[in-house]
Amino acid sequence: MTLGIRMRRALMILGLSASAWAMAAGPAVEPGEYVYILGGSASGALTVKGNSFSITTIGGNCHTCAVDGTFQGRIGVDKDEGKCRIAVSGGNGALKLDSSATADACREFCGMRAMFDGEYRRAPAACTDRQRQARVGQAHKQYAAKNYDAARTTLRALLSECDTFMDWIERDKARSDLAVTEYHRGDNAQCLAVLSDTVAVRMQKDNSSFLPPCDADNYASTSKAILYNQGLCKAPAKK
Repeated sequence: MTLGIRMRRALMILGLSASAWAMAAGPAVEPGEYVYILGGSASGALTVKGNSFSITTIGGNCHTCAVDGTFQGRIGVDKDEGKCRIAVSGGNGALKLDSSATADACREFCGMRAMFDGEYRRAPAACTDRQRQARVGQAHKQYAAKNYDAARTTLRALLSECDTFMDWIERDKARSDLAVTEYHRGDNAQCLAVLSDTVAVRMQKDNSSFLPPCDADNYASTSKAILYNQGLCKAPAKK
């Protein structure tokens, strides 16, 4: 066998090996901003830019996770020591992270009450941070103009479409705004129904429940507004 033939065969084998490795690694993770979907007091985001990623989440009592790194195929590896390895599955705007294979190493990047494993989704255009703020601003203008029907429509659409992409305090603020709008529409029953889904009212009904100190501080102004609006909703409506 000539040297040229042997070299060509070696290159073919190398090419096949590289292709097999690429298939095993899986397609690249789609770039974008993904919102952490967990519920409760947890929130956060996964940002993917090229081959790099950044994870920031916040859990109970304001404990946080922060991990930066790069992808090796569909495995995220932390940039510090390379011991935290995060398996990424899914696609089309919905990802799932799993660090259980190196759980101890990955816990080093999180506070006691924080985590980052779970589902992440890319927010639709109408539910990005900027658009949610714009829609709340629109509802406030409609409310200030006493166009309560329009404000109600705006807030209900926001909660219906973007609930998944809002953290728990933002969600309760929108519910409080919707409730007082219902009050001014003369629908006290609907006002109270909206407030019944808030953390403040649920805690009011359960004396054994409480928020950790940092969460309680961050939620204090929203809770105060909710309970004030609850009082309004129990009284005759004023237009």
